[in-house]
Amino acid sequence: MIGASVHPVEVVAGVIRDAQGRVLVSKRPPGRHLEHLWEFPGGKLEPGESHAEGLQRELHEELGIAIAQSQPLVSVTHHYPEKNIRLWLFDVTEYQHEPHGREGQQVRWVPMAELADLAMPAADRPLVKVLPLDGRYSISLDPASFPNKSAFFARWQTCLESGFRLLRLRTQRDDLQRIRDWLPELHDLTHQHHARWLVSGELDDCRNAPADGVHLNRHQLAEIKQRPIAGDKLLAASCHDLAEIEQADAIGADFVVLSPVCATPSHVDQPGMGWDRFAELVAESPLPVFALGGVAPDDLNIARSFGAFGVAGISMFGWVR
Repeated sequence: MIGASVHPVEVVAGVIRDAQGRVLVSKRPPGRHLEHLWEFPGGKLEPGESHAEGLQRELHEELGIAIAQSQPLVSVTHHYPEKNIRLWLFDVTEYQHEPHGREGQQVRWVPMAELADLAMPAADRPLVKVLPLDGRYSISLDPASFPNKSAFFARWQTCLESGFRLLRLRTQRDDLQRIRDWLPELHDLTHQHHARWLVSGELDDCRNAPADGVHLNRHQLAEIKQRPIAGDKLLAASCHDLAEIEQADAIGADFVVLSPVCATPSHVDQPGMGWDRFAELVAESPLPVFALGGVAPDDLNIARSFGAFGVAGISMFGWVR
C-alpha cells in the first residue's frame, strides 16, 4: 500500500443539480480504476492546471457542458492500495448545454436521498452525507446557562430564523438527562425550519435523544472503538490533530470539527494553529472538515478554498454570551 507521505493525485469533480434538486452521477467504464462504480463526474488534473481549469476541461470532455459558475465545496484524501487521491468537489451552479455521457459512459440523475444507496468509490462516499448539510455549524451554549426553557428555545429559534440549518445542542455532564422532556419539541422546531441538529453530552443519553446525530468530544473519540450510532444518523467528532481525525475515520464518523484555527477570547491559553496549518491537516483528512475557533460564518469561502466543508462556532453563530 502506498503510504500517506506519497503526494496524492489531485482530482476534481462537480456536483451538478437539475431543477428537481437531483444530482448527476456517472458510471466508471470497464477497464478503468474502480470500474462500474458511480461517481461525481470529473477527473484528475493535468500538470500545471488549476482546479477551475481542470474542472472546466473534465466536465466538457465527459458531459459536453460548459461551466458558467462553480465554487469549491469540500475535499477529502483517500489512500487506495494502488494510489492516493485528493478529491476536490465543486458545486456547479450554472452551466451551458445538456449533460450527457460524451465518452459513452452511463449517466443518471439521482435524488439526493438516494445517493447513499449507490455503489460509489471510497473517496466519494464521505461526501454524500455532508452534501445536504449547511456549511455553517451553529453550536449552542449549555442550556443550563439559560434561566429557563423558554429563554433557551427563543435563542435556538433565533438561530434558525437567522438561516442556520445545522445546529448542535451542547450539554455538560447529566444536563441532557435533565432536559430530556424538551427534546421532542426541539426536534420538531428544528425540522419545521428544514434544519438538522446533533447532540453532545453523555453518550448513552445522546443515543436515546431524538436528534439527527451525535457529536463526540475528543475524550469520547479516544475511548470508542466502533461507530456508536446507526448509519442513518450523523456522527461528528471534535479533533485537534491528524491522529484524532484518523481515529474519527476509523470509527466511521461522517465529519470532523478541527480546532482551534484562530485564537479566541474564551481560550486565551490556546493559540490557534492558523489557516496554513489548518489547510495542511485538511489536505490529509479522509473526512469532511469544519473549521472551529475564532472563525465566523463569513469565513465559509475561506475555509472551502482550503478544502474544508464548513465553519463552526458559538458566539459568532447566533449564541451571544
